[in-house]
Amino acid sequence: MGRRKKILFTDYFINLVDTYKLNQVGERTYNKYCLTHRHLKKICPDLYLQDMNANDYQQILNEFGKTHEKATTVDFHHQLAWALKRAYNVDGLTDRDVTYDAQIPKGVVTNKKKPKFMELDDMKKLVVTLKYLNSSYANFFLILLKTGLRFAELLGITLEDIDFEKKTISINKTLDYKKGAYDENFSRRFKSTKNKYSIRTIPVDDAVIYMFWRNAKGADKDESIFGSIKGFQYNSSLNNKLEQTCKYAGVPVITLHGLRHEHATYLVSQGIDSRAVAERLGHVDDSVTREVYIHRLETERVRDNQQIMRSVSKI
Repeated sequence: MGRRKKILFTDYFINLVDTYKLNQVGERTYNKYCLTHRHLKKICPDLYLQDMNANDYQQILNEFGKTHEKATTVDFHHQLAWALKRAYNVDGLTDRDVTYDAQIPKGVVTNKKKPKFMELDDMKKLVVTLKYLNSSYANFFLILLKTGLRFAELLGITLEDIDFEKKTISINKTLDYKKGAYDENFSRRFKSTKNKYSIRTIPVDDAVIYMFWRNAKGADKDESIFGSIKGFQYNSSLNNKLEQTCKYAGVPVITLHGLRHEHATYLVSQGIDSRAVAERLGHVDDSVTREVYIHRLETERVRDNQQIMRSVSKI
């Protein structure tokens, strides 16, 4: 691709997707990029990449934000920014990074949803409850909270992936749970991770090692530890179990993926470098980590400062 011939932004985007994402990331992730491409064709079908400026990019985000929630718009922005930064930094097709200082629109406000985060005190209450219950479900939720693994990644863990001496687990595959549970080979129906960066080895504590060992009884070495246990076949069923557990603990209800967010936010709040957190989570880089989790900490800091000033004003 050179400067001599102009290329439509929509064409450039899908060419990159097919070159760098097809068969390189999970099917679900690839389909999300294709969906983004379809949105682009509706929003800016005639926009040439070389003619784009920051205002054009902001208008694309604004238009998308008219019909989508803010979190969805953030994902849309990340995918477009990946392509446009490459156009500028690698392919030399633009004169500037048109995504610089882009503002994410507020987006559509929907009904109240389950929060992705909970307060530290609530997290501690949930941990106490999970330890008290000590069921396979409780162990599964606590491992998610202590490791930051994705749901399918935890289901993909086998005994072969655990180093009991070094106290590490290797994330190298996921369990393909979406094709239905009524399959005698369900606990061995593995597929690749979300992307190559998701393949990693992370250290864990004694409690996580013990919970894996405890739930692996009866499972073969090459078989999903939790996937071989009845009741772990459906994401929705486990989310319902987690909801019941949160209510029992007296804390706000969060989702399975919310436990991953909670793990990352806790590490960042403890001063762990965002790059180390990103590596542990299997992110491509720490941009998502910084944007999502540090933003939340900044929001809490502002809230705390306001509370301090209200208290000080009473002196």
